[in-house]
This record gives sequence, structure tokens and C-alpha cells, in this order.
Amino acid sequence: MALNPLVATGVIAAGTAAAMRKHTIDKSRVELLHAPQTADIDGVSLLDIITAECPTLADAKQGRFVPSLLLPTADLQTCFNAIRERFGRRRIVEYERELITTPDGGTIGLDWSPPFAQMAADDRPIVVLSHGLSGGSQETYVQLTVQRLTSEPHCFRTVVVNYRGCAGVKLTTHVLYNGGFTSDYGFALDHIRARFPGSPLIGVGYSLGANLVTKYVGEQGDECPLRAAVSVCNPYDLSASSDAIDVPSFRNKHVYAPAMLLGLMHLYRRHRRAIEAGPIQFD
Repeated sequence: MALNPLVATGVIAAGTAAAMRKHTIDKSRVELLHAPQTADIDGVSLLDIITAECPTLADAKQGRFVPSLLLPTADLQTCFNAIRERFGRRRIVEYERELITTPDGGTIGLDWSPPFAQMAADDRPIVVLSHGLSGGSQETYVQLTVQRLTSEPHCFRTVVVNYRGCAGVKLTTHVLYNGGFTSDYGFALDHIRARFPGSPLIGVGYSLGANLVTKYVGEQGDECPLRAAVSVCNPYDLSASSDAIDVPSFRNKHVYAPAMLLGLMHLYRRHRRAIEAGPIQFD
């Protein structure tokens, strides 16, 4: 009996997906790294708190990521999310935008959620979120985080810092933002603290925004106004990350490099006049 080519192809595809999924699971083990002696909080060590509240971080058997069979690898998950963002982005949360002006005339957009009319001014914690490269408060990963943090049982106040030229914020100087440009982030935190002086601040950064937040924390040291900081998918070494994208390969040449460049080109075209008014000229 001849084997149906479609059935054979399906079996091979399913086997390949299962093998790739197993490889992803095996590589996704979480290792909790910490100092020999962690901070003491109300008589309990930070390590003990993390172990109790987040057991999957402390137990290698639990701390694994199990992907969907349809998206068994990190590359496929990244591509799927990019396609979904491009064609199926949804408005999940409601924001109220506040524009603040930096000392050099730059504009930062603070998107607060819930809007002020829906949450009375008080001293509840405020989570300050920083988006990734050319992103903003509209990104699905940001909105889902805001949705979770502003709902029961947390009911936090959140604010997304949209940097110069991002998420519909007008570029009012020739200067854009980058991973090392922490002065705008610090300026935004100062404004937030002045508006809610009694609220503890927690910083959350994604990708390039994570690099910026951790750099800011290191620069501020003991004077850092953040009570805690969370770094998600941080390209800690930006130079090494850039070099990795430049390594000749199919996925770099045809997927990652074009996708990242496309976002930057959209950002540049949107603010071309303001950028070219500065000292740097482009061909």
C-alpha cells in the first residue's frame, strides 16, 4: 500500500515540531542566581520571599517554559507575535495621556491607567513601564501587563513612559531616545514622584527599555527612587547583541534585521524633519 504524500508530510512535520518543542523545554530551565546573602525585608530574606512566592524560580523541575505545539520555538513565537501586532493589535486597556516637557524641549508621553477619573489620588503603588525598541503603550505585551496589574487583587496604578517620538508622541527636538539615554526616564520618574509623593514606584522594562531601566538603577545606586525594578528580555550587552544580529544567517538576514530596521525606519520617516534639523545629516 502506497503511503499518501500528504500523510507522510504531516507525520514528518508533527515529529519535527515535537522534537523542536522538547528542545525548547530542555533549554528553558530557570536558574535563580543571587548573592550569598540577600536583603532582609521585615525579618525575612529576599531569597526566602522569592522561593515562597515564586516557587518556579527556585525549583528547576518547575521552572520550565512549555510552548504550544503550534509554536514550538522562540523564533516561531517571535514571528507570530510580530505578525499579530502588525495585523491584529487590539485596544485592551484605557489610558489617559499626559505630555511633559524636558529641560531641552523634548516631549515625553505618560500614559496612565486607569485614567485619573476612574481612580482617586492615593498612595497605592505605581508601576512604571518602559517599552522596547520603537514601541510604546499600544504594544500587546505592555497592555496585558497593565491589565493584570490594574485588576484585582493588585489594583495598582500604572504609567507607561513613551519616549521621544514613540507611540504618537511628537518629536519636538532633533534628539530621539536610546538605551543609554536615562535622563528622560529619570525626568519622568521625578514628575511621577512629585505628582504622587507617597506612592512607592516599581520599574518594569522590556527589551531595550529593560536595558535603560537597569542602567538607570545602576547609575542612581542608593539614591534610586524605585522600590524595585523588573528587567524583561534585557539585551544586557547592546554591542554583543548588535554583533549577534549581524552574524550571517537566514533568520538574521531575512527576519530579525529587516524587522528591527523597519521599525526604526518608520520612526525616522515619521520625524524626519525634526531629526534633520539637528547636526546629524542622513543620505
